[in-house]
Amino acid sequence: MKLYKALKERKNLIGEIAKLKHQIKEKNSYLEGSKNGENFDAYKAYEELLSKVDELTGLKFVINEANREIQAKIYALGECKALIAFWNEVSVVDGTQMVGYGDKVQNYNVKFTENQRDVKVKAFQIKVDALQDEIDEYNFNTDIPWGDMTEEELLLHESDFEARQKEACGCDKGNCCGHDDKKG
Repeated sequence: MKLYKALKERKNLIGEIAKLKHQIKEKNSYLEGSKNGENFDAYKAYEELLSKVDELTGLKFVINEANREIQAKIYALGECKALIAFWNEVSVVDGTQMVGYGDKVQNYNVKFTENQRDVKVKAFQIKVDALQDEIDEYNFNTDIPWGDMTEEELLLHESDFEARQKEACGCDKGNCCGHDDKKG
């Protein structure tokens, strides 16, 4: 499966999980004699919820592994978007301004002018567009082992991931960081 399709599948699974949670939450308690309440199988819905959560967990793991190659670009994209949001909120009020309903006048000065701010926003938007294009191309061209992965292959990937986590935090050298070994 291509990575971009896996990302769509992840979004769909998140939506299905939210729907199941909502149904269980809303229909668990029902008015006696209510056909809708009596016909809803909360136990079956809960089993489906757990199955979808397991599927989502596995898919997230495979996506995460595939994204390791471009993770820096993904982080850079997020930070550039955050800087665009920041600069769009920076006040550029300059000069004499009327305040309130009265005749009160205040003088404002700026460090960054509106034009300077807009230039910064445009520069970050150009970076965002370039990074997004690179990420989109990667997602479109990258195959991930999803749907055709055996249970043994998935377990092997998970154990490799857990070993890298332990190595990264020093647990393999006796410097345990305090995480739960059962969770990795």
